[in-house]
Amino acid sequence: MVSSPSADGTEDIKNTIVSESEDSVGEISGGNQNVTYYRQVSGADALRTRRKKIKAVASAMDIKDISNKLKPNKKRIPTSHSMPNMRDPLRSLMRSVPFYAIHGMGAHVRAMSRSMSRESFSYTEDEEPLITKALEQQACTSRLTIVVFSVLMGAINFGYNTSVLNTPEEVIRESLAGRRVDDFSWAIIVSIFSIGGLVGSWVAPPLLDTIGRKSFMLFNGIFLTLVLLLEAMASSVAMMAFARLMIGASCGGTTVAVPLYLGEIAPVTLRGALGTLNQFAMVVGILLAQVLGGGMFGWKGLGYDPGWRYLLAIGAVFSTLQVLLSCFVVESPRWLVMQNRKVEAKRILKMLRGIGPNEDSAIIMIELESMEEVAQEEKREVSVGSLVRNPRNRFPFMIGVMLMIFQQFSGINAVFYYSTSFFKKANFADPYLGTVLCGSVNVLATLVAVDLMDRAGRKALLVLSSVGMTISSIILTVSLVASANFNLELGYLEVLGVLTYVTFFEFGLGPIPWAITAELFGAVERATAMGACSCINWIACFVIGLTFPGMSEFLGSYSFVPFALITMFSAFFSYSYVPETKGRSLKEIQDEMFRASNRPRAGTNRRAESMPEDSEMQVNYY
Repeated sequence: MVSSPSADGTEDIKNTIVSESEDSVGEISGGNQNVTYYRQVSGADALRTRRKKIKAVASAMDIKDISNKLKPNKKRIPTSHSMPNMRDPLRSLMRSVPFYAIHGMGAHVRAMSRSMSRESFSYTEDEEPLITKALEQQACTSRLTIVVFSVLMGAINFGYNTSVLNTPEEVIRESLAGRRVDDFSWAIIVSIFSIGGLVGSWVAPPLLDTIGRKSFMLFNGIFLTLVLLLEAMASSVAMMAFARLMIGASCGGTTVAVPLYLGEIAPVTLRGALGTLNQFAMVVGILLAQVLGGGMFGWKGLGYDPGWRYLLAIGAVFSTLQVLLSCFVVESPRWLVMQNRKVEAKRILKMLRGIGPNEDSAIIMIELESMEEVAQEEKREVSVGSLVRNPRNRFPFMIGVMLMIFQQFSGINAVFYYSTSFFKKANFADPYLGTVLCGSVNVLATLVAVDLMDRAGRKALLVLSSVGMTISSIILTVSLVASANFNLELGYLEVLGVLTYVTFFEFGLGPIPWAITAELFGAVERATAMGACSCINWIACFVIGLTFPGMSEFLGSYSFVPFALITMFSAFFSYSYVPETKGRSLKEIQDEMFRASNRPRAGTNRRAESMPEDSEMQVNYY
């Protein structure tokens, strides 16, 4: 080892290791010193020799820096400022993530960034992915927060109107039309909300594309205010049913517009978080309707005559607030790109990201490019018939439809529509308290589900949710039968069964059918598949709302047995057919599903068909 002072007083240390197996050269920088070495790639003796030589210069250099830089097979990676190298993987990531705010998407975005960082840049597992570092530059700004708050008024109103008739049911039935409303007419009033939702969710997409996201939500808020006031002043069954139909149509449009708009204005890293906020706003709306209708902490609530009319009119407060706050809402940058208004889209995107109008940002340009590419792909949107005919899409579409059916036929809306009357028939001491507890648990379970969806895969949570709901239904049924036949006071066990039932629903069958439907399809097929599955969901919801009162009257204590059978079948279906999507590309998922759908039956020699190639299919990561 030779040490000689340099002109500026620092020492240049050069340590050369010579061996017969020299085959690589590298340079290490440590402070003001440089160490040039010949790396020995084989032999235990040579490795020990190298460590001894390195130890000799430890006093002049940072040993931690040396050891980190001598890790074998580790390449130097570019910095987060190297946008020319980052452009393609970032654009691919932004194209791959659906432009929807979907509950639980955050974990998949992180998995995608790690996967693409491994493919595009070499880094070790203990390092933070480079793409993630670049995306962290897109934080939640104050303007984005105001816009999100304004839009979420619609989600709160949807949850509120879903459950607002639950607690004051008996009072409304006695005072609505001067005589008691019969069971079938009441079931029509409750369930026709879902028919309206079906119409609204079907009409909303073309209107959103024609007049824009901002204008649609403004007009929808005004329309909802008017029909909510009509509902509060209803004096007959027909008038109430018509108002509920129109409210359902408005809420159906909201379920399409809000997650779409939030997904289009949010950075890719925040779409999952905003999807969770959307889900949380809905369950808060459900709880608010239950508390205001049934009372809490000694307050009797608005479940009296004419208090129920004020209860129904409260929804107009949220829609009016949404209309007033619309002055802070901006048009969707993605819709502007679809209308070829790219300059305006760029200006709004900079505003939402907290970037000055005169500042340049490579990440903004990449976002705009990804929006334009997806818009071009969506012009090739397919029909439902072509989804069914295409072998690549047939099996994923069947999975999406079945999960929507399981979600509604699990009976969850029977709880949110009729829990108060159900607890009364079960002779629970305070049926209003039982309903409020259901709403409270629903809110808490939604928050817990966020962490579960980050840790576990979609498939595991679907199976867990279905099995848990089956067990809860059995516990509830046993307690109801024991109370009826043996005169036992098991009211709290009955409530416990309903609460665990709601909790397990929010862990899996609640959010995952929507998330997994978006994840199983590419940009071309996604809108059609989600629209069709949404229609199936609304129809199933209508069936449950219409038939549960009669089913409860006919089956009595065994009312939840059909739901137990359905959730049991849901567990089997999810375990056998639903693919795991976490951290996997769309091509990998579709290849697996195609092989599964063409798997030869037992006792036959039929070979699975080879998967048809689609050169235009993009590879999306989930």
